[in-house]
Amino acid sequence: MAEVKKGRGSLADFCQYLKGVGPARAERFKKLGVETVEDLLTHFPRTYYDRRNLSKISSLQPGTEVSFAGQLLTIAQRRMHSRRGMVTAAVGDDTGVVQIVWFNQPYLARRLKPGTELILIGELTHFRGTRQVVNPEFEIASESFDEDLIHTGRIVPVYPLTSGVSQRGLRGLVASTLDNYRDAVSENLPESLLDSADLPDRYDALQEIHFPSNRGSFDRAVERLKHEELFFMQLVFSLQREARLNQGDRPSFNIDFNMEKAIVESLPFELTVAQKRVMNEMRADLQNPRGMNRLLQGDVGSGKTIVAGTTLASAVEAGFQAALMAPTEILSMQHARTLSPLFDQVGIRLELLIGSLKATDKRRIHAGIADGSTQVVIGTHALIQDDVHFKKLGLVIIDEQHRFGVRQRAALLGQDARPHLLVMTATPIPRTLALTAYADLDLSVIDEMPSGRLPVKTRMVTPGKREAMYRFVRAEIEKGHRAYFLYPAIEETEKQDLEAATSAHEELSKGMFSDIGIGLLHGRMSFADKDRVMTQFSTGDVKLLVSTTVVEVGVHVPEATIMVVHHPERFGLSQLHQLRGRVGRGGESGFCFLLVGEEVPHIARDRLRVMTQVSDGFKIAEEDLRIRGPGEFLGNRQHGVPGLKLANPLRDHKIVETVRDCVKSLIERDPHLKGPEGAPCRRHLEEKGMSGGGPVVG
Repeated sequence: MAEVKKGRGSLADFCQYLKGVGPARAERFKKLGVETVEDLLTHFPRTYYDRRNLSKISSLQPGTEVSFAGQLLTIAQRRMHSRRGMVTAAVGDDTGVVQIVWFNQPYLARRLKPGTELILIGELTHFRGTRQVVNPEFEIASESFDEDLIHTGRIVPVYPLTSGVSQRGLRGLVASTLDNYRDAVSENLPESLLDSADLPDRYDALQEIHFPSNRGSFDRAVERLKHEELFFMQLVFSLQREARLNQGDRPSFNIDFNMEKAIVESLPFELTVAQKRVMNEMRADLQNPRGMNRLLQGDVGSGKTIVAGTTLASAVEAGFQAALMAPTEILSMQHARTLSPLFDQVGIRLELLIGSLKATDKRRIHAGIADGSTQVVIGTHALIQDDVHFKKLGLVIIDEQHRFGVRQRAALLGQDARPHLLVMTATPIPRTLALTAYADLDLSVIDEMPSGRLPVKTRMVTPGKREAMYRFVRAEIEKGHRAYFLYPAIEETEKQDLEAATSAHEELSKGMFSDIGIGLLHGRMSFADKDRVMTQFSTGDVKLLVSTTVVEVGVHVPEATIMVVHHPERFGLSQLHQLRGRVGRGGESGFCFLLVGEEVPHIARDRLRVMTQVSDGFKIAEEDLRIRGPGEFLGNRQHGVPGLKLANPLRDHKIVETVRDCVKSLIERDPHLKGPEGAPCRRHLEEKGMSGGGPVVG
């Protein structure tokens, strides 16, 4: 493919065919997520240098980045003993002369001739009494008009790079591509949104974000591109939602919900107002032919499992099977333990299906699922193996759904009966972000904790106070309580300076806790060993459990009141909140100790201090997102969905609301995106390979 001329080509063209790229360089670009022209033009700068003001040579200060213009007076190539080639030059203006040195760029001695006017930028240093600039960026002034300068004399973009890709090369490629593909950059947002938000057109926005002309234009460009990102994320989810709802009716549960009532009446506690509200919302979904497509959020310990259990029972009462899929065997086992006695009361047959079961047990459970005698099955990814066939699946619940891949969720939902869908998360997601990332699902929130649940007291502990903390832990254990010691690694390696769970278990067994039952739990253990250890911890035979993060979600031992987290700086705040949610679940006060080393930097300690001050999971999630961005919730949620490079739904909540209203209005007017405003949007989705239709899989 020849060099693309102005006004020709498509943004879907591969970068490999751009002038100066080729196959080898294109492979390097792939590491940056850049394969097409569209990818290149949306590979946004990470920062900018202000190089607008050129200085006189006499005013250049050593130790600073300098921008200046001058005439090339002399240039020569030299060989060095270190085998590095060196080109030396002298550049001067009417105020002085400065020496220039380029290493390993011998071609410059042939390209640059004395008398050439240059614009240079680099760091000025002193070497043997001479002022010099080493390996500066430069442009030949005679080859560029002022308005066309790329590397100097303007606000200059600085891009994320990878090995083999230079700032200068990438900057030049972006500039030439913007020029050559000007007419290929068509508008993709509805005119109504552009007008109401007073946004610039797409080409101008891309030009300004790469090569800003002034602050005002730059800010408007960023604002426009944020609208674009959030608009297409909302549009894709909304189109998928409509496509799914139009695939046909789901089974309607025309029942009196007697099983649900019986389970609730048997509980030794009163449901919260929030739990009752959410259950009412779910009943309405199950009786509606369009069915349930709902996200259930609830902080740690808010009572999601009971709500899920009553919903599973309602599916059985309606004559269907139901499945609950969890990301870990530990969580699946905990759900089964919690729900089995409740289901036994109403005659529901429940089975646990996980990968580490014996083959004979798996075959027995598979047979029960296939003939319908197993009414509820709880399990891990083992639920979606080829030899699992439901007779009449009516409801799917996916717990901690963000831990599953798209294909895994699709496999469980791809049943002939088109089951109702409920996805749950104990990871608090602020409402604005939830409405952005899960626009295809209805949202329910359990925003109330059960009565008597006390906040977990959280403290940071330095190594000097470790022994005092251990004495406190031992005293709690002697009162009949239990403790978790959490570690981020299973085994120590030479590459990581971490206390590992295995070595810690061995050390603790010999020290202050030698006469106390200590257990070890991690993800590499067999199902039988995990089950044995968790049973011992539940009964009290094990009083101190050394564990990795397999206990992060779902583990419920009411007697556990202590959580000690080693190397807490290795965890996100939301994950730490999940971990400490394992303690204080039995009415007693819970304690979470964050054991930080002396080497942990102050910025990490400041982040961890949030845990000691805030107990509300949603506020912690907002702080986590402020620090780390929304990638954890949005980054890999679903193939075919646009990501966010500039927008942050928390910070840009007003844009979220604006584009949500625009998307809703557009789909109501033009559901197939074939009208004047919808067609450009559809064309953009097709060019980007985004999913504008088809079933959503949570």
